Amino acid sequence: MVDSPGPRRGPLAGLAVLDLSWGAAGPMTTMLLADSGADVLRIESPHGDRVRDEVAYTVWHRGKRGAVLDLRDAEGRAAFLRLAERADVLVESFEPGVTTRLGIDEPTLRAANPQLVYCSITGYGPDGPDAHRPGIDALVAARTGLQWESRGFAGTVLNRISGAGIPLPDIEVPDLPASRFDQDGPVFPRSTWPSLGAAYLATAGISAALRAREVTGLGEHVRTSLLQGAMAAAGPNWQRVDDAGAPGYWMWVTDRRAPEGLFECADGRWVHFWTMRPTLVLDAAEADELAIEGPRDDMRAGIRIGMDADELPILYLFHGQLAEAFRKFPSDQWVAFGAARNLGIALVRSPEEAFADQALLDHGCVVEVADPDAGPIRHAGVLLEFTATPGAVTGPAPRRGEHTSAALAAAAAAATPAGEQAPQRPAGQAAASRRLDRGPLDGVRVLDLGLGVAGPWGGRVLADLGADVIKVHALHDGYWTGTHLGLGTNWGKRSIALNLKDPAAREVLDRLLATADVLAHNMRPGAAERLGIGYEQLRERFPRLVYCHTRGFEDGPRSLQPGTDQTANALAGTEYEDGACRFGTPPLWSRINMGDTGNGYLWATAVIQALYHRECTGQGQRVGTAIINATLLATSYAYSLADGTPVDRPRIDAQQRGLSALYGLYQLAGDDWLTIAVLDDAAWPDLCDALDAPAELRDDARFADQAGRRAHDADLRAALEPLFARRTADDVVAAFEKRNLPCELSSTTYSTRLFDDPEIRARGWIATARRPGVGRIEQPGVLVDLATHPGRVAGPPCLAGEHTRPILTELGYDEASIAALLDSRAALDAPVA
Repeated sequence: MVDSPGPRRGPLAGLAVLDLSWGAAGPMTTMLLADSGADVLRIESPHGDRVRDEVAYTVWHRGKRGAVLDLRDAEGRAAFLRLAERADVLVESFEPGVTTRLGIDEPTLRAANPQLVYCSITGYGPDGPDAHRPGIDALVAARTGLQWESRGFAGTVLNRISGAGIPLPDIEVPDLPASRFDQDGPVFPRSTWPSLGAAYLATAGISAALRAREVTGLGEHVRTSLLQGAMAAAGPNWQRVDDAGAPGYWMWVTDRRAPEGLFECADGRWVHFWTMRPTLVLDAAEADELAIEGPRDDMRAGIRIGMDADELPILYLFHGQLAEAFRKFPSDQWVAFGAARNLGIALVRSPEEAFADQALLDHGCVVEVADPDAGPIRHAGVLLEFTATPGAVTGPAPRRGEHTSAALAAAAAAATPAGEQAPQRPAGQAAASRRLDRGPLDGVRVLDLGLGVAGPWGGRVLADLGADVIKVHALHDGYWTGTHLGLGTNWGKRSIALNLKDPAAREVLDRLLATADVLAHNMRPGAAERLGIGYEQLRERFPRLVYCHTRGFEDGPRSLQPGTDQTANALAGTEYEDGACRFGTPPLWSRINMGDTGNGYLWATAVIQALYHRECTGQGQRVGTAIINATLLATSYAYSLADGTPVDRPRIDAQQRGLSALYGLYQLAGDDWLTIAVLDDAAWPDLCDALDAPAELRDDARFADQAGRRAHDADLRAALEPLFARRTADDVVAAFEKRNLPCELSSTTYSTRLFDDPEIRARGWIATARRPGVGRIEQPGVLVDLATHPGRVAGPPCLAGEHTRPILTELGYDEASIAALLDSRAALDAPVA
């Protein structure tokens, strides 16, 4: 158990970070930096934090120091400026223009400290028509349509964006409780998807900027936003193509009509079964007792349902049978069955149940901390793994202002004499004059052997930041790379297709390794070793190599089980919380959840931080993470007491309408829905005015103050719902904006308009290319902006074997040798016109 601040260790040890952020995105970003060894000083305002969540902040601020400084006061600002002169990183989430008014903007601070990495996380970017809209998570989720897309659209959002018809439009949809197919309106998920996406982007951007600083000696302005975070959360599902009906492109997995594999068991608990191998379960459930032990699935046994539209009726046929089968036996038997048969069957758990999981505690992705007020508590732990520079949770969250005196003393000691510049950090081993034209990772070569989405998504992140990413495909990957997920994850890469079971192909890979800085894969444990590319097999030959292996679960009892986005979200609690399962409702697997893509962001960040460490020391190492780590970050707003007792914390209601009556969704006259975030105590009279509330509501003693409104939240919602229901969207939005009450309509069309938005395109947030079959393809591009070393989308999504011949030529193979490799099927050359 962590009971007091310990020594800083990790790849970022020795770095000083100033945290001026609030909400979720910034605090999560600096939490990840602190876990990687940075010394984070959180600067709080004496004027309070209107979105303060005590439970979430207890987790997100663990391992940091805390000080209260008034940046509106000359003395407080002067102390802060002295601290900023010695800082390596600053993270802020002010509305655009506020830092300039305070005198702590990026140009001012970097004039005094040119090597500062200054990160700004806004709501919608630094300028433009939406720049001053409130950057509050649920409001951004509403404006960008994520509240609708969490449950999905019939035919998928891909078809809506591309203006394509719905496949099988007349198909009769069976009863799908977990899909809430018959539920009207959007949902208000507990998961903060825009903020989570922004945290991933900010952490990767800061880490890449630190690597670039070691190479060039230059600081950086890193910028992202909750809007970009929402685009990241949507991931490969926000695509526009000329032909969405191209063979193999469309898949039913995110269609609202598709069963997700969630099944209720005999004990009333739910399990997530993915990928679905229906006949293996049905055969086992025929008897009166479930046969736990038996033949293990080798991915060839039983019926495997494809993802084409024509497979949906088959899926429906099996869904009813599977639902009946799962209801025959309790959940613990089904989980044991899945483990014994090598099938992905995971119990849908609450976050508190996840924190009690001994395997997660043993691995460290859940940690027990001695909080000074709550006592021993458990919550998400270290999520990035390093063999040479392991990170750690070094202590609990500080009490408010706990380190103010120490911070002021440090500021006084750090004062730079008039006329002198603060001492600068020397550049790393590389020449300080080197240019990084492709982005902060220019000069880094990555071999991406990743599978599915969780593997190659991290390679996409590295490519966007300037790395030369070579995707090593199998010969049979041509189908997958033409799907919307294959296309979405492989932008900016080059592809070589190899049969790694062939010694001649392994020789090609060996030559590639001699040129590589990074090798990354997400194979099952032991698979890489059988190919001769395990970490221990390579480390002596390539001591500078950063070797990344990611998994579905922790290194422990589940490590050999098939790990998926779906099962990890079940185990970590996102499906339980987003579905409001404590009320007995079904779980919700969000179509925009960040399990697979979150794993990709995490492994990319671990690689970047290891590259930063290598620039400083010359040392390579093994890094890793897991899909379960990403889903634990998604539920890091929660903690439990060490004995498993839950603590009171914000939760959504049974109808999935909000975290409270004043932070949630309301239906308006017609089919419109409005999300409000009336978080200021003093705004109650304005809200009543905006809704023309009757006097009895205005004067109701139960709602006189915040404590009363919280205690009587259900009654307050019941009183407000009819007031909203009688107002039109135009009417109520105008009334709210007149009184500066934060609100947003929950959009059903944002993603359909995104690709034609001139502001979005001008910022370079859309990537465009042409690919066989689908024609023109567009997708969100680089979503973190670096001013000094901007990233870029280096090319279209690669197809399997598209660049085999030129890559072989680069490696020194002559035409005869290349022909021999192709003729023997050790390699596949599939150039694209």
